Amino acid sequence: MNDLNYWEKKWNEVGKNYTLNKNTTKENINIWNNSSKDYDESVGSERIDEVIETLENRGYINEDSTVLDLGCGTGAYSIALSGVCKNVDALDYSDGMLEALKEKIKFQGINNINIIKDDWNSLDLKDNNMYKKYDFILCSLNPGCYSSDALFKMNESSKGYCCYIGTDGMKNNNILDKCDYEILGKNIDKNDISNIIYPFNILYFNNYRPIVFYTPCNWIYKMDKEKAISKLIKRYKKYIDIDEKVMDKLECFVTDNLKNNMFIENSEKNLGILVWDVNKNKL
Repeated sequence: MNDLNYWEKKWNEVGKNYTLNKNTTKENINIWNNSSKDYDESVGSERIDEVIETLENRGYINEDSTVLDLGCGTGAYSIALSGVCKNVDALDYSDGMLEALKEKIKFQGINNINIIKDDWNSLDLKDNNMYKKYDFILCSLNPGCYSSDALFKMNESSKGYCCYIGTDGMKNNNILDKCDYEILGKNIDKNDISNIIYPFNILYFNNYRPIVFYTPCNWIYKMDKEKAISKLIKRYKKYIDIDEKVMDKLECFVTDNLKNNMFIENSEKNLGILVWDVNKNKL
């Protein structure tokens, strides 16, 4: 546990069971394109305002900063950063997410966000003039950055600070916990690939000393009965056979927990924010 190889190996092991890592890039792009339609409805802005305020107060970003928002999605952080920083490059590989961001930029009259459509893992930094370009790079809950290689690529693109936002590994989703007991008789034990314990220790054993702070975060997912049942089938099919008896249980569970004809998941967790100076990794 007290060495770099251990934490790199653990992160890789968790990644093998991560759903999106089992898909092709094209399949994942389709997933994000589809989710972009109602993505903003499930993500609150309070945590984003708090994170940006803390970053500014601690001097990591200012009015002269050139920033990269890595895996920007629909642009919640990009837009917040644009109000503080000089320029923001918003990078994502999903057309759906980027179109949603473009609409926000147009509606709000923002002129300092540059959209980049590309895949971080295959992007050549030097060919795209992104090597040591940015004063600050932010990467929040980005499935494309759940590896050591993707993490340290941030260092190659930054000339100042990097910020990695993940979970603290402890979350509460009452409706899914209740369903787990109903269907399996126990909770599903999952390792959280977004847990900051992995990048923190990988950075630490590479002689970086990331600053850590936390902020509470809630996600609310609303879906109709059919979509909820389909999602639960995908959740449980790797553990049990989805026979007629299980289907009846799932349908009854979803029906009994509908509110105004919608099945609602409320996921409560804390986010961990890591910030480090890319130029200070020598003790």
